[in-house]
Amino acid sequence: MTTPPKGGLILVTGVTGYVRSIDPPIASSEKYFPELTKIIQIASWTALKLLEQGYKVRGTARTLSKAEYLKTGPFAKYASNFEIAEVADLEDDGAFNEAVKGVDGIAHIASPFHYRVADAYVDLINPAVNGTVNLLKAAKEFAGPHLKRVVITSSFAAIVEPQEPGHTFDETQWNQHSVNLAEAFKADPTNPSKQIPANEAYRASKALAERSLWDFVKTEKPSFEVAAINPVFVFGPVIHSVKDAESINTSVFLLYKYIAGLNPKVEEGAAPKAFVDVRDVADAHVRALEVEEAKGQRFLNVGGPFTWGEVVEVLRKHNKLTKNDYPPTGEVVPTYGYNTTKSKEVLGLKYTSLEDSVLATADSVEAFL
Repeated sequence: MTTPPKGGLILVTGVTGYVRSIDPPIASSEKYFPELTKIIQIASWTALKLLEQGYKVRGTARTLSKAEYLKTGPFAKYASNFEIAEVADLEDDGAFNEAVKGVDGIAHIASPFHYRVADAYVDLINPAVNGTVNLLKAAKEFAGPHLKRVVITSSFAAIVEPQEPGHTFDETQWNQHSVNLAEAFKADPTNPSKQIPANEAYRASKALAERSLWDFVKTEKPSFEVAAINPVFVFGPVIHSVKDAESINTSVFLLYKYIAGLNPKVEEGAAPKAFVDVRDVADAHVRALEVEEAKGQRFLNVGGPFTWGEVVEVLRKHNKLTKNDYPPTGEVVPTYGYNTTKSKEVLGLKYTSLEDSVLATADSVEAFL
């Protein structure tokens, strides 16, 4: 059996941070890629789902104090089954050596990320790849024989490439386009024509980080099995510690701006987008740990295509547009398809509708209006 036992100890990295999953299928206007230092709350939701199902959880945080609120807040009911391990820097050699000891499974969700990119490798790619490899090395050397499964949070960014309208994305595809741009920059970093946009650097970092997972398995042949989760743009209710509206993670903040009337009009960008609810992504991580057939697989997570016009109509229907009554927008026809058969059949996922996800998200941020 290659799955953790029920009630076993699961390490969830980045439990106080967030993991960012984005991307319209084609790189559209940079306005859809603002400074992304705040990234979505998959880790805290995954930890909560595990606790609800009877697992013990060890969550990593940069400092122990940063995670204490979880014990008295969202995890209060399960505080006796939740512990915190300090991992100050994912890139440090041996960063995870202590945290992995004695665990039965790992959900590696922590993702070093920001969008102030001066050098694609120094600022994004190396941290993403090194953090993943450090975790895997520690898991192989220090976790012990109980470790059965490691699930890594990747992204749709590791799959997506520019495609003709009508293309359907699935798990067989890899983003080589962004990687090629990054490699061209690395070969000639002072050449202005080889500079890589921040959004492409991000995508390359996700593709290369996930590649490092599969390369590690091939070369190191660890005793544990692995899987990868590849979510698109993530909505869903906020449960992490938020002091004010500016502390809301980016994808939710984009929705919040419509609720708060901060956008003068509905703007769609160059291409339709796809969403998934954070609770479904958390379920995907849990199921990828539990399901025998998930080993060695990657899973695209997509609730469906969406437009900001559709989001605004949901908010209008439920009287959430308290600050600005936006005029109705015209229909935007989805340009791309997303094949989620594997996540439904292997993991048993049932995706939350756009309306339910948007409404739950809106309800969770109303306190900041």
